[in-house]
Amino acid sequence: MKISCAALGWGDIKSAKQFSEILDSIKDAGYDGVGIEYAVMPETLKKNPARVKALAKKAGLEVVSMALNETTTDMADVAKKMGAESGWLCLFEKDDKTATKVTKRLTRAFGEKGMKIAVHPHVRSNAENLGQLDALLKVSDAGICFDSAHLEALRIDLPQFITRYGNRIVLAHLKDLRDHVDPAKIDYDKDFVDLGEGVVDLRAVVRALNDIKYDGWLMVEVDFPHKGSMAESAKKNYQVLQKLLTA
Repeated sequence: MKISCAALGWGDIKSAKQFSEILDSIKDAGYDGVGIEYAVMPETLKKNPARVKALAKKAGLEVVSMALNETTTDMADVAKKMGAESGWLCLFEKDDKTATKVTKRLTRAFGEKGMKIAVHPHVRSNAENLGQLDALLKVSDAGICFDSAHLEALRIDLPQFITRYGNRIVLAHLKDLRDHVDPAKIDYDKDFVDLGEGVVDLRAVVRALNDIKYDGWLMVEVDFPHKGSMAESAKKNYQVLQKLLTA
């Protein structure tokens, strides 16, 4: 399994220079890849997505995946130019019927570019339970973005989920959940924490991923650092994850 880090935790990125500094921090922490949140990128890089790929390559990183904050089909072209292998899709549509249409449309657009869409089961989304997820997978070739904290928050058994959907998992987001609370009250900034600081059984997650012979990307994705800087958080999470993988 390959290890990457999402740039999300650094918040809104104001310039290409700041993005380069973030990439250097991710590389210095030990990661081999970066995850991109389209919405937080500066306009200069949104308009020139190929530069994202070039800057990542200069830093010694691969662009792993891009979060689809917009659901227009041109996002497939943007992600391709950034060098991404996939796009992860959090569905916040007005109803499940609309979510199905969006999933089918984007799966088709990404497939035409040789990439995968990964539906992200997510608190307060159109993929908040297994019934909704199964319905989306039944009508499309979409993959899944496994997220340890969101699935734990939804009280879904993580090893069982990995076993059940192993052949559809395209990307694995790893973060911890501070504690079990009502999913309707989850605060992304406060309740999602660094690896090892919450209630997620990370050893069981890694063991289950090994059992299905998952060889894709693991992506540390902490929404907001609770102690120190985001660079320090990224480094700490890398070290925790390395210990889990080599145990």
